[in-house]
Amino acid sequence: MDDSPPVKNLWKRRFYTLAFLSVFTTLMLSFSPVRAIVALPLIVHDEAAEGDVAYVMADGPASWERLRAASDLYHWDRIKRIVVLNEQQGAGYNFILHRTAPRVERVTDYLKLYGVPSEAISTIDPAGLSKFGSLNEARSFAAQETNVESLVIVTSPPHTRRSLLSFRRSLPQNVRITSYSARGDYASDSSEIHSPLWIEYAKLVAYWFVA
Repeated sequence: MDDSPPVKNLWKRRFYTLAFLSVFTTLMLSFSPVRAIVALPLIVHDEAAEGDVAYVMADGPASWERLRAASDLYHWDRIKRIVVLNEQQGAGYNFILHRTAPRVERVTDYLKLYGVPSEAISTIDPAGLSKFGSLNEARSFAAQETNVESLVIVTSPPHTRRSLLSFRRSLPQNVRITSYSARGDYASDSSEIHSPLWIEYAKLVAYWFVA
C-alpha cells in the first residue's frame, strides 16, 4: 500500500505548525510585558538592598537607568558610596570644556546631576583579566576595594543574576552581596529588556562555568 500522501500531509502539518509557532512567538515577544516574564529567571532584585557601597555595572544600553537607581539608594541612605568603572573611552565632545570627554567623566557628571556629591563617588580601574566583561568588573572590584563588608550591585533587570554570580565568585565569602534592579519590579520598563534575552541566558550558563 502506498502511504506517500499521508506522510506528505504529516510533514505539511508540521511545517505549518512550526511556522505558526514562530510567528506567534515573534509577535508575543514584541511586547515588553511578555519579554519581562521571559526574563524572570534572570532577575534577582532585593527591594530593601543596602550596604556600605553600591557598584554600578558599566556599559550597556541601560547604564543611565542604573546610575539613577544608584543615586536613589544614596539619597535613601541605603549606601554610603557609589563605585563606577574608570572607563577612558571617548564619550562625545564636551562643548563647555572644548575636548572629548571620557566615559567615566560622563558617568560621574550624571551622578552629580542627580545630587550625588563628588566625595561619594569612587572609581576602579578595569583589570582586563578575561574576555568576560562582568567578571572583569567583579575581579577588578575585589582587587581594589578590599575593605568592603557589604555591597549592593546595581544593574539592569536581565543582568542582575549574572552580575551577582560574578561578584559572589570573586569576593570573599564574608562580604554580604545583594543585587538591586535598576527598574525594581518593573522589568518591562527597562531599556535592556529589548535586548536579545537568549544571549543573556547563554552568558549566564557560560559564567556559571567560568567565574
